[in-house]
Amino acid sequence: MNFKRFLAVPAGAAALAVAQGAWALDVPGPVVDPQWLNDNLEQVTVLQIAGSEKAFAMAPKYETVEGKKVVSVVSGHVPGAQFVDWGKVRVERMENGKKVGKLIPEKADFESFVQALGVDQDDTVVIVPLGLSGSDYTKATRLYWQMKYFGHDDMALLDGGLANWLAAGFDAGTGQSEKIEAGDWMATDERDEILATYAEVREAVDSDGKVQLLDARPPNQYLGVFSKSKTVPGHLPGAKNLPTDVLVRADGAAANFLPASSYRSIMEFKDIDPSGAAITYCNSGNLASGVWFVASEIMGNDDVSLYDGSMKEYGMYVDDGATSVNPAQLY
Repeated sequence: MNFKRFLAVPAGAAALAVAQGAWALDVPGPVVDPQWLNDNLEQVTVLQIAGSEKAFAMAPKYETVEGKKVVSVVSGHVPGAQFVDWGKVRVERMENGKKVGKLIPEKADFESFVQALGVDQDDTVVIVPLGLSGSDYTKATRLYWQMKYFGHDDMALLDGGLANWLAAGFDAGTGQSEKIEAGDWMATDERDEILATYAEVREAVDSDGKVQLLDARPPNQYLGVFSKSKTVPGHLPGAKNLPTDVLVRADGAAANFLPASSYRSIMEFKDIDPSGAAITYCNSGNLASGVWFVASEIMGNDDVSLYDGSMKEYGMYVDDGATSVNPAQLY
């Protein structure tokens, strides 16, 4: 059985506050460690969005290095976890008369998706990424963002993901997800304040920095040296680059989140106001969810939104006056 609880505020970081009953657990915040998850495993719903379904079912591999047992292949799953198919988290749909891929689903569709994972309305959800790099986390932060957009607050990410779970010495489950009944989870909200539209992004571009634009892609894409298919090269005018991989540190076999104070230092070094209004973006709204999660959930900035369509949608409006910057063309 899963019990209702809330996410308390960790030292130096803001978290989600949800009024609960007297039985609520005092969990650490939007990020939990493997020991906490192991201690509370029977009372939470675990959603693992780490790799393929085949890897989810496979046992991890270990080797001995200098007399110590270390993980050589990160696979398997946190016991009792439900496998989340990343390919079904986002969908293609029409936006302002244009067909845009990899967007947040419509309310009813996402509700059905989450219910099929066995999630109930009162569940505490822990989302587990693979945990080997910053980009691993963004699948988990994207799912977190979508669930929060539709009203769910009682959730956290596993710091270091599956890699950290195994490195901590906890056993992995193998085989496919257990067949379960659909949950009663309901999409109770549409929090437009955490979703940025194309119109809002255009307004931010023209705001002379009043709303910060944070580009979560690697520097070569930000600079226009390389661009993915169906995206215009370069970055949004005035945007500052905050690549996803600077948001975690390698800690042994896993990549872990940093303290809020470290994120503040990184942002100030990049001339980003940690408490200022901001819109995060990337190519399709995936990497951008990692920057959103750090700024909003760990640092407590309640004026941060994610541009869902990101550069793929923005590029569709170039003929309508949307512009991007490609410094590589200057050389």
